[in-house]
Amino acid sequence: MDNNINVRVVGLPIEQYDRVWLDTLSDRELSETALAEGDSEIYSLAEFQEALNNDKVDTENKWFYFLTDLV
Repeated sequence: MDNNINVRVVGLPIEQYDRVWLDTLSDRELSETALAEGDSEIYSLAEFQEALNNDKVDTENKWFYFLTDLV
């Protein structure tokens, strides 16, 4: 995996956000929403991979987005 790729993975609570609305947001807006939300999860791509492989990611209660356009 190329370590120079700047990918962030955010998980937003399903109960609080409508996925159709989230799908309309830019990567920057999704990042800002995740930062403002206390129950969101934010990972680097490597952190997400590690947590997912160790069954520590709540895939039942979060919407996940892979963000690249954060500049």
